[in-house]
Amino acid sequence: MKKLLAMVSGFVLAACQSYGSVGYEADWAEPRGLSAPAESPGDARVAVASGVELPAQAQDAAVAAGVAVVRQVVLDAALRLVVVSADEARELVHAAAKLVGGHLQESGARSIVVRVPAAHFEDVLAEVERLGEVVERNVRAEDVTEELFDLDLRIDNARRTRERLLSHLEKSDSLENTLKVEAEIMRLSEEIERLEGRKRFVASRVAMSTIRVDFNTPQAAPSRDTTRLDVPFEWITRLGDGLVAGTVERTPRKPMIFAAGPHFDAPPDFVKYHSTKTLVEALEPDGVRISVARHDNFDRASIGFWQRLARRSLVEHRAIAITEEIAVDENRALLVGTREVGRRRVGYMLLLLRSEERVLVFEAWGTQERFDELRAALETSARSLRR
Repeated sequence: MKKLLAMVSGFVLAACQSYGSVGYEADWAEPRGLSAPAESPGDARVAVASGVELPAQAQDAAVAAGVAVVRQVVLDAALRLVVVSADEARELVHAAAKLVGGHLQESGARSIVVRVPAAHFEDVLAEVERLGEVVERNVRAEDVTEELFDLDLRIDNARRTRERLLSHLEKSDSLENTLKVEAEIMRLSEEIERLEGRKRFVASRVAMSTIRVDFNTPQAAPSRDTTRLDVPFEWITRLGDGLVAGTVERTPRKPMIFAAGPHFDAPPDFVKYHSTKTLVEALEPDGVRISVARHDNFDRASIGFWQRLARRSLVEHRAIAITEEIAVDENRALLVGTREVGRRRVGYMLLLLRSEERVLVFEAWGTQERFDELRAALETSARSLRR
């Protein structure tokens, strides 16, 4: 019995040394690497991951050997970012991974998956998050200490059994027994290869963390056909409809005498082609459009309330990267952004004007080049919006 315990103890000690002690520390997880040893009888010490119990044999062997068990943690992250340029951001993520010894695993038009050394996981993640606005963040830590110990024990047991069978094979004097032993040796060899392959796979996941980043992908809409944002104001969820979905009025309509829409001064060369009591739309020959709408201001909400809600909808559900945000005055807020539609960049502007009873909404959008040319004129027109 003592001989067996000594053999298992030696195996556990060797396993711990082979795992290494690369450290990782975050405020939501215990440090990887050597954990603080826990007191145990006979002054033997063993550190075990919180909530994880090692197999009894490994636990007893570790206690007997007086070693600290190294926690093995797989770290994965999935981010959704809204950025100005998905192509540029994707290249920067790849560069950040290569800089610390990582590599590209998968790349698409609006996504990238990289693997980085676990010791640099947090640094690379922070660098990636600085590339744009994070609208979704999932970080997962999976403790695989128990699985690795179990794999090592099973591999060791299989090897020992195979060695005994090989020894027995040399002494076999029966063809039938020889064939049976050879078949069992082959089965054990295949099992050892399978277990070693699994161990290499798990160990590689521990050593190299995975980071997936999706760029400018709107949040999935809920199954129920209501609003796409969990707010009771439908017009908030429809901000950016014209830019993303091309939702505009197709039929010209002159303003009625007693049903004039919101008042604003259109830029030169723009034509107000559709006007109702609550909506006015205008366009210019090169395709830049303006939409101005009037909505109720519930409970006399502040401009800050509407501004934050509008920003959230534009970023999370329209994947519009906000490049400027200006509090014009106590009742007006201006947001400017951009988004890639197909392979084209489109500029976007939103001005909110709040009164005690109403919220006026000025939206303008068009191809980035033309939008930039008209930027000053569009902002002047937006600021001319009147209650």
